[in-house]
Amino acid sequence: MLCDETAEPKALPLSLLKKITHDFSDKQAIGRGGFAVVYKGMLENRTVAVKRMSNTYMYEKEFQREVECLMIAKHKNVVRFLGYCADTQGNMARYEGKFVMADVQQRLLCFEYLPKGSLHEYITDMSCGLRWRDRYQIITGICQGLHYLHHKHIVHLDLKPANILLDDNWVPKITDFGISRCFLGTRIL
Repeated sequence: MLCDETAEPKALPLSLLKKITHDFSDKQAIGRGGFAVVYKGMLENRTVAVKRMSNTYMYEKEFQREVECLMIAKHKNVVRFLGYCADTQGNMARYEGKFVMADVQQRLLCFEYLPKGSLHEYITDMSCGLRWRDRYQIITGICQGLHYLHHKHIVHLDLKPANILLDDNWVPKITDFGISRCFLGTRIL
């Protein structure tokens, strides 16, 4: 899956994502946001990023929208989406002195890992010393990624330096489609 750039994102089992992140260990956490924690994991001898959503009942709609947009978006300046996990497991719990069955939802996304982190880290640190050629490449890449998304009728709605990740060659990749919208025909996803 990681070697084949044309491979479609697919459903991934929760057990696999737990295994590759060492059961979502705090040591593997590489980022935190309002709705999720991102973990580093190893899949097929390559590093990946696994985004684990929190408050899944409240944000089910956002999760589905993000997956729909990511399934459409395939461009060198958009983070590569590898797969998703939408797992619901029944769990017995005590409630008012009785045992009840409660559904526990897990919603996760798996992406390519981008080692240089976000653009935010480089533009707020004056000592980073980005060369003008690299800066131009980053700006151009972001514009190309946005042009592609708009051509595919996807509006990001949360574009900021923290949502631009950089690979080893300073290629920028747009990420975090949590509040994005896909406009297909007259229908909004």
